[in-house]
Amino acid sequence: MKRPFSALYLALMIGLCLFFSLGAFFFAPDAASEGRELSPMPTLRTEDGSFNWNFTTELETYFAERFAGRAQLLTLNSRLKAALFGTGTEQVIVGRDGYLFFGETLDDYMGTDPMTDDEINAAADALAAMAAYADARGARFLFAAAPNKNTVCGAYMPARYRPADGESNLDRLHAALDARGVPYLDLRPILAGEGLYHRRDTHWNGEGARLAYDAMLDALGIAHDDFAGAPSSRTTDFPGDLDALLTPKLTRYDENTVYTLPAFRYTSNYMTAMDMIISTAAEGGEGSVMLFRDSFGSALIPYFAASAAEARFERANPYRIDQLEKKPADAVIVEIAERNLRDLIGADARIAG
Repeated sequence: MKRPFSALYLALMIGLCLFFSLGAFFFAPDAASEGRELSPMPTLRTEDGSFNWNFTTELETYFAERFAGRAQLLTLNSRLKAALFGTGTEQVIVGRDGYLFFGETLDDYMGTDPMTDDEINAAADALAAMAAYADARGARFLFAAAPNKNTVCGAYMPARYRPADGESNLDRLHAALDARGVPYLDLRPILAGEGLYHRRDTHWNGEGARLAYDAMLDALGIAHDDFAGAPSSRTTDFPGDLDALLTPKLTRYDENTVYTLPAFRYTSNYMTAMDMIISTAAEGGEGSVMLFRDSFGSALIPYFAASAAEARFERANPYRIDQLEKKPADAVIVEIAERNLRDLIGADARIAG
C-alpha cells in the first residue's frame, strides 16, 4: 500500500512543480495585470561581461513573479484577508464601506516620510521658474495638486492608521509658493464632499474631475462653461485600478458620472487617455491651454478639450514648458498627485539656466 501511495504522491508533486514553473512560459501574468514592471529574464553575464553572481536570486524572482496561477492565488489570498481580517496588501489598503486606498499614500496620510525643507524649496523653485517662464510668454500659470484619496476621504480609512498632526507636505509647499508669489490652487476643500472619488480606484471620478477643472479655470480667471448643466448619467462600468491590484482575476466595476460634452476632436494620434502627448481642438471652444498632468489628469481631458479651442496634455517630466516658444498658450497648468510632490524637483530642467 505504501509504494503506490508514494508513487502517486511523487507524481503529484512533480506535476505541480512542472505546472507552476513551465506554465510561466505559456500563461504567466504580465505587467498590465500586475500593475507594475516585471523583472527581466536574468543572464549569466552582466553588461560588462563579468559573471552574474546574482543569477540564481534574479532567476528566483523572475519565476516568483510569473508562475502559473499567480493572479488566481493572489486574488484568493486577497479576498480571504479582506473578508476575515479587513486587510489588503502592501499596495492596497482595505477601508470602510467598500473603499480602497493606494498603499503609497500612507506616508502622506500618517506623516511618516515628510519632505525635507530642502526638498520643499527645490520643488517650489522649480514651479517658480516655470511660472516666470510662462508669464514672460504671455501665459497665465497655475499649480494644482490632486489630493490623495485618503486626504479628502480619510473617514473611510481603517482606524488602525492614525492621520498625521501638523502641516502636510502640501501645506508646506503651498507656503513656499506663497513666499515666491507662484499661483496655486488648493483642491482639498473643493473635493472634500461625498462621491467625488472612486471607491475602488485611486482617482477622482467624473464629477470630481469636473469640479477640479472648473476650479482651475476659475483660479486662472478664464471664462468657461462649468458643464454642471450638461446631460449626465451614472454608469457602473469603471474598472478600478486598486481592484486590479488587489484581486487581479476578479473584475469589479465602480460607479462613475459621465457628462455629455460639446464635440471636440483629437489632433494627436490618440490611443488612450494615458498617452504621453494628447492634443485636441474644439470649434466652439475658446483660448488655448497646456496641461502638464499625471494619471489624475486623464479624467480632466474631456472637460478641457470641450472648453478650449486648442488644448495640449503632456505626461513627460521634466515638463516641456519650453514648447511655449513654438506653441503659445493662454494658460499653463501643472497638475500632480499629492503623493508625488517630490517629482516636482527638477521638473523645470528644460528651461533651467
